[in-house]
Amino acid sequence: MNINRVACVGAGLIGQGWATLFSSKGLDVVLQDVSEKILEKATRGVRSNLMFLETNALIEPGGAEAALKRIKLSLSIGEAVSYADYVQESVPDDYDFKKKVFREMDVNAPHHAILASSSSGLLMTEIQKVTANPQRCVLVHPVLPVYLIPLVEVVGGEQTSLETATIACDFLKKLGKTPALLKREVSGYIVNRLQAALLREAIDLVDKGVANAEDIDRAFCMGIGLRDPIIGPFLRIHLAGGGVEEFIKNYSQSYHHRWKTMETWTSIPSSAAKKIVRGVKEMEVVRKKSLEEIQQWRDQMLVKLMKVIREQ
Repeated sequence: MNINRVACVGAGLIGQGWATLFSSKGLDVVLQDVSEKILEKATRGVRSNLMFLETNALIEPGGAEAALKRIKLSLSIGEAVSYADYVQESVPDDYDFKKKVFREMDVNAPHHAILASSSSGLLMTEIQKVTANPQRCVLVHPVLPVYLIPLVEVVGGEQTSLETATIACDFLKKLGKTPALLKREVSGYIVNRLQAALLREAIDLVDKGVANAEDIDRAFCMGIGLRDPIIGPFLRIHLAGGGVEEFIKNYSQSYHHRWKTMETWTSIPSSAAKKIVRGVKEMEVVRKKSLEEIQQWRDQMLVKLMKVIREQ
């Protein structure tokens, strides 16, 4: 299946990221949201993203303006998806909201079009119930920033066809993405479940006074964060133990004591919330830079890191 025309439903941060990626790869894009004000802001965001890619030689000179010309704006979901081969929805993570949007997309998109959701934790089995063509609905969850980080998680619902998942993966690969196809649904998929576990422990360490937010970030960035772009958790234990079997044999008891003392709450305690807000605001980088400046710095560092990884 050839995918040439794409619709991005929802023009927030994630929708802007998808529009940046699609347009920079030569695809015609319709970017939709509910007001001119939102679309004006989104256009500025996409332009900024594209200029960043051009400045860092990730697209050819003049590529930013060429990509912008491939993007059309729309206030109507029906209009936006009416000629699309692929639709990427990026509205807030709320089942009622997403069902309403998917129902409208399903009615108006061509029968062959794939309907994908950028949801960060909801289940497609629930969302696709409202559509007449559930087999073409699939979750395609990116990692921010969408136009830089290669990974995307592809998760089908109970009624999603294998063909849909396969086409989505093949399409994403052509865009330079690295799809991870989950074998079954689970809330949060892979990335956000791993992040949730790490975040809960980081919050608890602050709440219990073990360390402040800045030192915990420092421990991650200058420790496991340096290593993790190269190896994942399973390859890590294989190397650390001199073989995965040896690791399990020698470190199971040590990990038992760690896991036994870790919290299992499912809502952030109010005491912890106050401490992490104060802790983040006290970070040197937060005190000295705006959100936009921190984002620009992050993206610059990501480009450098990805170039090093690709060279290997």
